Amino acid sequence: MAESLDVFGLRVFIGSRQKALIAIGDRMAEGLSTHVVTLNSEMIVRARRESQFKEVLSSADIIVPDGIGVVWAARILRHKRLRRIPGIDLAEGVLRTAELAGRSVYLLGARPKVIAAARQRIEIHYPRLRIAGSHHGYFQGQEEKVIEDIVESNAKILLVGTGSPGQEYFIARTRQRLPCKLMVGIGGSFDIWAGYRRRAAKWMQSLGLEWLHRAMVDIRRWRRLGFIPSFLWLVLAAKLTGRQTA
Repeated sequence: MAESLDVFGLRVFIGSRQKALIAIGDRMAEGLSTHVVTLNSEMIVRARRESQFKEVLSSADIIVPDGIGVVWAARILRHKRLRRIPGIDLAEGVLRTAELAGRSVYLLGARPKVIAAARQRIEIHYPRLRIAGSHHGYFQGQEEKVIEDIVESNAKILLVGTGSPGQEYFIARTRQRLPCKLMVGIGGSFDIWAGYRRRAAKWMQSLGLEWLHRAMVDIRRWRRLGFIPSFLWLVLAAKLTGRQTA
């Protein structure tokens, strides 16, 4: 069992990206099904409001601290320092490891032209990687066909980039039907791999400000930032009362 820290009732992984990859690899070697959640503060706020989403996150096998808010909350509430593990960095580690181990991967998410471009670039960067299949993320009403395609591909790893909470719900409700032993929600990583979006500068990444960069380049994201006051209040209230439970 990977070492973890309780943050608002969620078991958040303690350790570096490399240690997370080792923990994932150990589970795969044992033949265990593994759902990895890349957790940010917006997801925590949603989980506090939606019990079903909280159950989905709680059922995940490994939860890594993707957002700087999760790291900050752990320091304030638990006096513990978490190492932030950006989802895209973890996903690239998964791809690299899969290439070396000869494991097949299925890519699911983004717009049709984005997933096609992302697949092309992944094939260039990881020439020996076995990509068993791919599908865009706009499959409402056609989920069964997507599930059938994944099953037929017999992929051992599934990367889902349909955004939260959709990607977490999809993995939770389909994992028992899929051949995949590792399933990871990777948010907007396909857009970056495809070259449609760029990551924040290194200095912004080091300060945990990638969320601000994304909001600056996509004005539509400003509406989503309404969760920040809710998260701040959540952390402060928990600090004052000593309670993290609902």
